[in-house]
Amino acid sequence: MTPIEAIDLVVGYQAKAVAEVGSFRIAADRVTAVTGPNGSGKTTLLKTLAGLLAPVAGRIAPQLRAGAEGAVFVHSTPYLFAGAARLNVQLTSRGDDETARNALRTLGVEQLWNDDVRRLSTGQRQRVAIARALAAVPRLLLIDEPEGGLDAEGISSWRRIVEEAVSTRHLSIVIATHQLSALEGLPLNVVRLRGDLV
Repeated sequence: MTPIEAIDLVVGYQAKAVAEVGSFRIAADRVTAVTGPNGSGKTTLLKTLAGLLAPVAGRIAPQLRAGAEGAVFVHSTPYLFAGAARLNVQLTSRGDDETARNALRTLGVEQLWNDDVRRLSTGQRQRVAIARALAAVPRLLLIDEPEGGLDAEGISSWRRIVEEAVSTRHLSIVIATHQLSALEGLPLNVVRLRGDLV
């Protein structure tokens, strides 16, 4: 899979810069970990890589479209639509029950298929959101601080997904995190944001 390159990248909102990121490469054989203090621009960088925000300066090549088979972003407190977990995952699986079930199964929450997401714990909601992202079969998956909402079982499932993605090279993953130790043992490309523009 062709790497995605950030070239002289500056991210922010409209014309206001939040972080001078510089240049780096996202490859499917490594996990790209974005780290830095609170307010340093980690979430802004992920949203820019996902195509949800335009770069203030620099460029991303190729720039993937947001959504299915492109770039999918999962916020640290993801939004789920009211209704059953399956309906949320089917939004990105194009109604394909088997793809939706497999995504939930991968995260260990297939039993939540008919459960109303408003009654789920924070960790369960995060797992459904990641399953929804996986069901879109993205080329680039961007997750903002996944360890914050996941319980121990969810972190274990997430770790297996990341390991499989790296070994099969079928998916590029970018993770914003404060805890690089959670990714210990994985091949990493670390992008450190200083946070001195805000």
